[in-house]
Amino acid sequence: MNKLKAYTEQAVMLELGSFVGDYKLVQRLTDNANLYSDCEVFEATDKKTQSSVILKIDRYAESGSREVEILNFLSHEFVVKLLESFKTADFRNVMVFEKYQHDLQEIYTNEPLHPVRIQKFMKQLLKGLEYIHEQNIIHRDIKPENLFVDQNDCLRIGDFGLARFSDPDVAMTPESVSLWYRPIEILLGATSHTTAVDIWSAGCVMAELYRRHPLFQGESQIHMINQIIKVLGKPTTDEWPTLNDLPAMQYVTLDGSDTTNFEQAIPQASEKSLDIIRNMIRFDPTRRFTATQLLQHDYFGSEDSSMRNTSMDDPEFP
Repeated sequence: MNKLKAYTEQAVMLELGSFVGDYKLVQRLTDNANLYSDCEVFEATDKKTQSSVILKIDRYAESGSREVEILNFLSHEFVVKLLESFKTADFRNVMVFEKYQHDLQEIYTNEPLHPVRIQKFMKQLLKGLEYIHEQNIIHRDIKPENLFVDQNDCLRIGDFGLARFSDPDVAMTPESVSLWYRPIEILLGATSHTTAVDIWSAGCVMAELYRRHPLFQGESQIHMINQIIKVLGKPTTDEWPTLNDLPAMQYVTLDGSDTTNFEQAIPQASEKSLDIIRNMIRFDPTRRFTATQLLQHDYFGSEDSSMRNTSMDDPEFP
C-alpha cells in the first residue's frame, strides 16, 4: 500500500462523533485534505468527565514517539501538559492535552496588544524556553500558532513534534523550523542546531506581537534571507566570524545594504523592546542572548507601557 493510500484510509477512520479510546471526537482542528501532515488534531470530549480536551493523533504507526517521550520528560507551568498518551489498535500514538482558549496568533489578530501584555507573554515564553533548554531540549518550532493561552492569560509552549534533545554531533533537517521563524544559520545550511534556534524564533514572535504580522515573510529560503537582510542589513564576518563556513555560502550571494531598517520595521515598539529583540535575532547564534540572559534584560525591569509610536495599526513593513 502506498503512503498516500495508507494516509487516506486512516484519515477516513477518524470521523466526528466516533470514539478514540475514552474520547469522543467533536471538531477537527486540522485540515483533513492535507494527507501528508504527520498528525490530525481534534477537540474531543472525555466520556468520563465530559470535559473538553485536545487530541493529537498520528496519521501512521509509530510516529510521534519522540514527542511523547519529550512531553513526559517535561513539567513546567509554561509548557503544555500531556494528560495522557496511548496507542490505537493500529499502533498510532494519541496524545491528550488540556484545551486552551486561544493561540497567540488568534489573540493579536483579534485585537492590538498593549505593550504590558506583550511583556507578560514574552516573560512567560522565555521562562518556558529557559526550562526547556535547561533540559537540553530544542523546541525547533516556536511560532504564535504553537503558543497557547488560557482564560487567565497564561501562556503554554506547545507542539513538540519537531523537538529534539540537543546534540552537536547529530545533523538535523533544515526544514525543522517553520519558514518565517527559521533562523538565518539554518537558512544558510547549518545542520548542527542549538538552543539559539528557539531564541531567534522567539524574537520573531515578539516583533510580530507589536506589528500584528510577521517580521520576515519569505516564500522560499532565498527570499527569507533577502527579507532578513532588508531589515537587519547584510551580515559580515566581523559580527559573525563563521559565516563563510556555512554550506549555502558556496552558492548564495548576500545582496543588500550594510544599513539596517530594524527600527522602521517595528515602529510600535519602545527602545527597550527593540533592544531585547535585537539580542534575540543576532546573526551569529553564539552571540544571541540565552533565555536566562534575556529575562535579566532591562525590558523586564519595569512596565513597558511606552511606545515610540502611539498607533497600533501602522502600515505593513517591509
